[in-house]
Amino acid sequence: MRGVVHENYFLKSERIGFRCWAKEDLPLARELWGGIEVTRYFGGPLSEAEIGERMEREILRMEKYGFQYWPIHLLADDEHVGCCGLRPYRLEEGIPELGFHLRPKYWGCGLASEAARAVIDYAFGTMGAKGFSAGHHPENLASKRVIEKLGFRYSHDEFFAALGMKIPYYLLARPDGALASLA
Repeated sequence: MRGVVHENYFLKSERIGFRCWAKEDLPLARELWGGIEVTRYFGGPLSEAEIGERMEREILRMEKYGFQYWPIHLLADDEHVGCCGLRPYRLEEGIPELGFHLRPKYWGCGLASEAARAVIDYAFGTMGAKGFSAGHHPENLASKRVIEKLGFRYSHDEFFAALGMKIPYYLLARPDGALASLA
């Protein structure tokens, strides 16, 4: 599904552009979080009410923290790919959590890694992040591969309330080594 053409993305990588969620993006949010393929590892598919709540939470997160899971689009045709960004984790330590959700037709194209790398570079450069955490459902091996490809290292298992289970967590420190460990 095509979104509104956004010529002025606040962040771009080679193939994708990032912008902020807006209330008129509900059809894109439905397409992303309303299907079982994207949401199976985090409790989905989401209901209509849950999708609206999720989008509102992302909008409020941007207002409060200056980041969210930003919608991402192909630069070539503005096709909605999914979202990639940050959520609060250990902000007092300068460590947000990195995450991404891509529509199935874009799986296996290297876009998750490309988007995540752009977010990491942006957050190190403009937000002063000291590092990032990332977690994944133990059965989501594709996300594990992306996380490891980005240079994250396993640090610990942590209880993830939304799933009611422990999941593996990883850490990526600033290149200057300012952050030693999460655990």
